[in-house]
Amino acid sequence: MPIDDSKLAAEYRGLRGPVKFRLFSLVSMPAARFAGLRLDQLDDEVCITSIPGGWRSQNPFKTMYWAVQGMGAELATGAAPFAMSRAMTEKLRMFVVGTEATFGKRAKGRIKFTCDGVSTARDAIEQSRVSGESVECDLKSVGRDSSGDVVSEWVFKWNFLVMDRS
Repeated sequence: MPIDDSKLAAEYRGLRGPVKFRLFSLVSMPAARFAGLRLDQLDDEVCITSIPGGWRSQNPFKTMYWAVQGMGAELATGAAPFAMSRAMTEKLRMFVVGTEATFGKRAKGRIKFTCDGVSTARDAIEQSRVSGESVECDLKSVGRDSSGDVVSEWVFKWNFLVMDRS
C-alpha cells in the first residue's frame, strides 16, 4: 500500500509541533536536543532545520563544530522519510550509507539547513515498495547563516528498503 497522504500530513504536523519534537529529540537524539536542534519546516516540498551558535555547539575556534552542523543537515534530509515511514503500513528500513560535506564559510550564529529533495526521497521509497529492493537516494542539505551565505553543503546517501511488517 502506498504512503497514506492524510497520515503523512498528520506526521508532518506532529514533528513540527514544538512539544512533540522536543520529546522526540530528547528520547531519540539527545545530543541534538542538547545542541538546540529545531525542525522549522516540514512538508511535501522542503524540510528546514536550524541549530543555534553558542557554547553548546561551538568548537575551540569559536565557530560551529562540523559534527553539530552534520546533525542539522542529516535531520533536514531524514525527517521527511521518517515521517513517510510512519505513514505506511509496511516497515521502512532507512539508514545513511555515505556522506560528503563542503564548508564555505565560518559558521556563526543560527544556521538553517534546507533540503528540497523531499519528493526525491518519496520517489525512492515508492520505488523500493514496488520493486522490493533497496534503493539508494542522494539528498542534499544546504546550511546558511542569518545573512543567507552558504556555510556548508552536505549530501547524504540514504538507503531505503520497504519490507512487510510480518
